[in-house]
Amino acid sequence: MSVNSNYIIGDSRNIKQIFEKNKLAGPSVIVSSPPYFDVLNYNDNSLQIGFGQNNYKEYLNDVCKVFQDCFELSSDKASFWLIVDTFKKDGVLKTLPFDIVSTLQNQNAKTWLLKEIIIWDKEKNLPWNGHGHFKNQFEYILFFTKAQEFYFSIDEVREINDLKKWWKTYPERYNPNGKAPSNLWSFTTAIRGWGNNSQEHLCPLPFPLIEKILTISSKIGDTIFDPFAGSGSLLALAEIMGRNAIGIDVNEEYKELFDKQIKGGAQEYWNGREAELNANKGYISDFKQTNKVLRIHKVTSVIVEEIFEGNTGEFFKPVIYPLNNDDSTYLLFLITNNKDLKIPPYTDATLKLIRQAKVSPEIKIVSYTEFINAINLKEYSFYKYTAPKIYSYTSTINYKALANEDNNLNHSIFYSIFSLKLK
Repeated sequence: MSVNSNYIIGDSRNIKQIFEKNKLAGPSVIVSSPPYFDVLNYNDNSLQIGFGQNNYKEYLNDVCKVFQDCFELSSDKASFWLIVDTFKKDGVLKTLPFDIVSTLQNQNAKTWLLKEIIIWDKEKNLPWNGHGHFKNQFEYILFFTKAQEFYFSIDEVREINDLKKWWKTYPERYNPNGKAPSNLWSFTTAIRGWGNNSQEHLCPLPFPLIEKILTISSKIGDTIFDPFAGSGSLLALAEIMGRNAIGIDVNEEYKELFDKQIKGGAQEYWNGREAELNANKGYISDFKQTNKVLRIHKVTSVIVEEIFEGNTGEFFKPVIYPLNNDDSTYLLFLITNNKDLKIPPYTDATLKLIRQAKVSPEIKIVSYTEFINAINLKEYSFYKYTAPKIYSYTSTINYKALANEDNNLNHSIFYSIFSLKLK
């Protein structure tokens, strides 16, 4: 599939004419960080929106016209990510993000639907001191969609690096694919450039932030659009990630910066990032398997305790064995010569845990002889666990030793074909 980035010099107030003239496809994702009124001057360009406009309402109308045109040009399931901040004017805070939302809603019968507000913690920024001012370290990311149906692939950005230590004891509370991202994102703003120690654009978006947005809301081959392209970091990374990218800006100098610096910087970033992503696939795969086993172990430990309580004085050995490689169903052997061993009905708490864990044990009472002759048991070692430490075995044992008729009256012990040794 051939993809490209198309950086167009033009005034975004004329988006519809630019799209028509260049025969551009309607975008499926719009990502934009507009000028913040007259806070910054972008190369003294006379066509820029914001700087030089003394009327805040006029500025809002211009910005919102651009975003409404994006709405009308975009595909039916499009999404829009608006990266924008508040600012102070004459000592008074201007709530720009929310002024944009209200202006869009008040001026248009049908417009972008606000779905989520994300806080972008920039971690580092330029020093700032001033009476009545705090150091501004975050921006808003407003997530909109065109309709109620839209592409949103949250599983693609799940991660496992900052899970709390007690996840091992409560595996049913965690998605096997990893932790979903919260609405607080931390990405450091570029203080220098993209490999050549320079930064010629006032507000470059960091590549990791762009990657996260594109991964969540777009697929390979989709068209991405930025009506205020600036340095073009979005366009450069989008193309490398297999998306078509369109950007519009009034500054020719920024397009030169895009060609000379940003494309190379995006490629350098992606070269390192690809290795991380491939490694992370392995980590997620391992975590998914570990999480599944922990769920099985926890459910088993609870069921075994209930069976012991319902069979006072009786002994048996509980053994976990997979069933046809099914992710949810497994055999729970109860090795005993007492064929009258009672299996009490599950308590409400146990049923709730089974639903949360999404596993289904099939309990099978077998004699020691029957267990010895069970299919495939000869191929495996078994691992001894003592609850609540369901995540780390204490010893290993083979199937013959496991079938010895020694008493087991400890309701905390079970045996598993799965090996876990987590700290």
